[in-house]
Amino acid sequence: MKANIILILPLLVIATSCQSGPQRIDPGGDQAVTSAGVDFNEIIEWTDTLTQRMLTSGFLDTGEFGPQPIRMVVSDIENKTDLSHFPSELLLTNIRTSLLQSGKARWVSTYGEDGRDDMTRDTRDLANDPLFKQDQIPQQGTASVARLSLRTQLLWTHSQGTKSAQNTYIVRQWVTDTVNGEVIWEGQSNPIAKKFEKGSVSW
Repeated sequence: MKANIILILPLLVIATSCQSGPQRIDPGGDQAVTSAGVDFNEIIEWTDTLTQRMLTSGFLDTGEFGPQPIRMVVSDIENKTDLSHFPSELLLTNIRTSLLQSGKARWVSTYGEDGRDDMTRDTRDLANDPLFKQDQIPQQGTASVARLSLRTQLLWTHSQGTKSAQNTYIVRQWVTDTVNGEVIWEGQSNPIAKKFEKGSVSW
């Protein structure tokens, strides 16, 4: 009997340790961690809202900025919140993907603050290199210039009561005509507010 108990106890320890390990969950489900900052499912909510507001505003459909797809570039991404590690790339990639898939916009990656790809310039630097076929090297003056620029700000407020505190976050975006510098669209996300007991969160 003692021998059986000795054998069972290590198995119980192993089973317990396995259950306490990492688990794969639905990032937008009930098991997702809720923080005092901004969480994954809330970023997705923001991107869906902002993308739809841009698409339904109609500025991409007027023809004023050239035929579709209209060339766009990502400008500055300014984080004015308390979140030093805010995943701004996650926010932008969902917006960029949705606009690209809509067929109404195309992103220029030779310059800008997000999604840059230096291979355009690197490929042109191969000119006169005997290793490469020169008729395949792009000619000077053929890279596209963006007509519209997308700028993003992450904003927040912090409120404190006697026993509790609240963080409220929004995303502000605007699109500028790079030819004349005029803002042609501006919008913001719905606010996300987190209430928590004072002293329960370490910043």
